[in-house]
Amino acid sequence: MEKKKITGCSILILVSLAFLASALGAQDRNLRVRVVSEQANIRVKPDISSEMLFQVPEGTEFQVEKKEGEWFLILFDRADRSKGKGYIHESLVEVISPSGGDQVTPVKKEKAAETRPAEPAREVKKPEARTNTTQKSSTSGVTVASVLKKMSLSVHGLLTYLSPSDLNQAAEGVTNYYYQTFGYNRQADLTGLHFGAGYGLDLFYKFYPGLYIGLGFDYYQPSKSNRANFTTGGTDYLIWTKVGVKDLPLRISLMFQPVKRFYLKTGIEYHLAKANYLYSVYQSAGTPEQSWTSWTGKSSGHSFGWLVAGGLERPVTSWFSFFLEGFYRSAKINNFDGENIYLDSDGFEQKESGNLYYWQVLASPNTSFPVLFIRDQIPAEPGVLNPRKAEIDYSGFSLKIGLRFKF
Repeated sequence: MEKKKITGCSILILVSLAFLASALGAQDRNLRVRVVSEQANIRVKPDISSEMLFQVPEGTEFQVEKKEGEWFLILFDRADRSKGKGYIHESLVEVISPSGGDQVTPVKKEKAAETRPAEPAREVKKPEARTNTTQKSSTSGVTVASVLKKMSLSVHGLLTYLSPSDLNQAAEGVTNYYYQTFGYNRQADLTGLHFGAGYGLDLFYKFYPGLYIGLGFDYYQPSKSNRANFTTGGTDYLIWTKVGVKDLPLRISLMFQPVKRFYLKTGIEYHLAKANYLYSVYQSAGTPEQSWTSWTGKSSGHSFGWLVAGGLERPVTSWFSFFLEGFYRSAKINNFDGENIYLDSDGFEQKESGNLYYWQVLASPNTSFPVLFIRDQIPAEPGVLNPRKAEIDYSGFSLKIGLRFKF
């Protein structure tokens, strides 16, 4: 009887121990851990010197199979959807309560050496020798690839409309001045400089969802030539005028893309600009007795401006798209300086450096015409009315069409 009691107690103890072991194992398997360091290494064995499987960022969670000393054996999904196993050090994680709530169990922070950086995440099939360069990747989580992923490059062609009124009025004024000088009773009606084509590019960086900061430029150089042929007093005349501008606006812009195919943009530009003119007057044009005079001026100026824009974008693939953009640019420049060259058919040449001025020249007591020349000082001779520095207006509406490439 006594022997039966002992045997029964032994069986009860063994069953209890088995149940306890099973319960503890089940509790380990219900545990989850969350990575609390910026990066954590998953290793093949529970050893800092062991082969590394891959790296994971802060916030990654894993199911725990069991704990071995200071290491957790965790489960993860492979690319082929099979389960893999690896070890993570307890100093890199916090334990999430088995109930699935937000309660966490702090883990002692030891062996900070395990936080050392390693190569990009990949599963290791065969142990390989690693170089120091591999082991010294950045711990900040910011890589060249992550930066490039947020960048895009757009290239475009553009058609712009502008009204450089001082240049246009001066070309017409010079023509009308010589009409009256030679006794030709007409008013010139020249076609002004307005349209120009160009190109440009922009580099954008996405710093927040839907928001981009960009650096870019445009370049265009339109010009307009007019020829006026007429005969009076038995003499043939030709008055040839040509005006042109060049503009290189360098900009910093902010783009807002609330939806995938539409965006708004604004920016500040710094304009590196040029303004040029050519006035030529021919008498007895096309004959051996032909005589001529000409004035050629080239000047440079610079100033700030601004722009606002809106555009439509059509993705073609995951890495490039077409876009169509309309924008308005505001920029007026009045600090031009350069050189004027006077030439005539007798071989006389005169150069004059200074600022670009605009004024009215008196042709008769009741008639004056606008002109524009580079002079070394503000014009003050008889017959000059209302002199001032010329102001060239680069403002106007433009249309862009181009391609945007994502890295």
